[in-house]
Amino acid sequence: MDVFEFYSFFLFGVFAAYLALFFMAVKYSDRTFASVFSLICLASAVYVLGAALQFNSKSVEEILFFQKLKYFGAALVPGLWIVFAYRVHSGKKMSLAMLLCVFSIPALVLFLVSTNEYHGLFYSGLKVFQNGEYLFSRRATGPLYVLNVAYAYFSLFYCLYFFSLVWIKSRFRLNSPYFLLLAGQLLSAALFGLYLAGMTPLWVDMLPVGYLVRAVFCAVAIFKYDVLEIKEIYNKEIFSEIKEGLMLVSCDGLLIDYNRSARTVFEWLNEKNRGAPIHSLDSRFNVSTGAKNFDIGVGRGDEERIYEFRLTELKEGRKTAAFLYIFLDVTDKQRLIEKLRYMADHDSLTGLFNRGRILVEANRLLSARKLEGRIFSICMIDADHFKNLNDSCGHIAGNRMLCELAAVFRRIAGERGIIGRYGGEEFLVLLPDAGAKEAAETAEKLRAGIEAATVDFDGKTLQVTISIGVTSAGLHPFEEETIHSLVSRADRALYRAKNSGRNRVCVFGEDDL
Repeated sequence: MDVFEFYSFFLFGVFAAYLALFFMAVKYSDRTFASVFSLICLASAVYVLGAALQFNSKSVEEILFFQKLKYFGAALVPGLWIVFAYRVHSGKKMSLAMLLCVFSIPALVLFLVSTNEYHGLFYSGLKVFQNGEYLFSRRATGPLYVLNVAYAYFSLFYCLYFFSLVWIKSRFRLNSPYFLLLAGQLLSAALFGLYLAGMTPLWVDMLPVGYLVRAVFCAVAIFKYDVLEIKEIYNKEIFSEIKEGLMLVSCDGLLIDYNRSARTVFEWLNEKNRGAPIHSLDSRFNVSTGAKNFDIGVGRGDEERIYEFRLTELKEGRKTAAFLYIFLDVTDKQRLIEKLRYMADHDSLTGLFNRGRILVEANRLLSARKLEGRIFSICMIDADHFKNLNDSCGHIAGNRMLCELAAVFRRIAGERGIIGRYGGEEFLVLLPDAGAKEAAETAEKLRAGIEAATVDFDGKTLQVTISIGVTSAGLHPFEEETIHSLVSRADRALYRAKNSGRNRVCVFGEDDL
């Protein structure tokens, strides 16, 4: 087999490869770019078939006929690549006006080639020579032939530019589909340049090889990487108008798309960052190791908004095609929940824990005592003669005094103790990791602080004193302690303090049994 026969078989092999790629694209036509890619493969197949038949022509008439057939594919390929590159970069389909503009020159080239024998504007002459059993031809270019070459170069550089942009956005990742698209264009450009520069044997047309290289790289990018398969599904008006924020991310973490609601929340959601790793844009997002459900705060202080996120897998059969972040502004709901929780746990007047919550905290300390042997103490506090204050000055004055008591308790014991309003003018102060002696010292500070405190009300200076009963967990190691028994002990110590003249601290002891 000589080189000419080998080249003939090679051209038919390239034609078969293009047909295989075409049928594969038709089979997977539901994928975003498969329809455009199938047209590229079909047009390239027509071009290569024409080149193969022209190479095997036995007469001038056959050469001219297959020359025209070849251009019915070759003229359309550059325009189809422009359409493909536009969709990859923008994620949108071209409008009808844009398509008419893109294919105006291919249409003109087809017309010029089909009617060339009448005007000679595309080819001005044809020279035929024989080499063995093969008939070769050289064509002298006409004045309008430059349109075809210029358009082919424009298409090539257009694709190189936009594929470079999307590859740069992916942070120059070599395992990116955009790198494959760019590499295919560069290799095809190199072969195209060698052919136009006359650096290949006259009989070797490198365009079919360049077209095949470009198509193979493109096929791998489309059918291997999910990022090109699903994008179009979300480039619909309904995606953009959904009130929930939506961010579409590929399996390898590249930002594919987002809707208007998402763009108003995150400034980095813009055209510049499409195709970039989302983790590099915001470290809180990671499809491989991140949480599936989480909250994110955006803004500071009173301007902070809270968003509830859910990460959902998008399946294509059994395969994960991409990930979708769905999020809602839950700021008002969160604040309402926090407010309800606060109201459920806190006294509305003083802001201290209420009876239910302070007993929950006491149970927690008691559990730690049983499991870890940690000690704690309880101070039960009662305001002396508080009923007299209410009767003489009114309940508003009494409420003011209760708030002052709470403020003094926080100032003295707030950093270490847990404080709650037990009921009326009674309070509980829990002191974790404090024994009876240390608790008594803290209780004395509380008593002295209240004795020195005053409240100005309606031209009067109001004062109260407090009595405090103190007990500690673990005083009776052989007795089963409960919160009820501990509070009862503190209450008995408080009763003794009141019976001893009030305004004093008493620690639970044998006299209280």
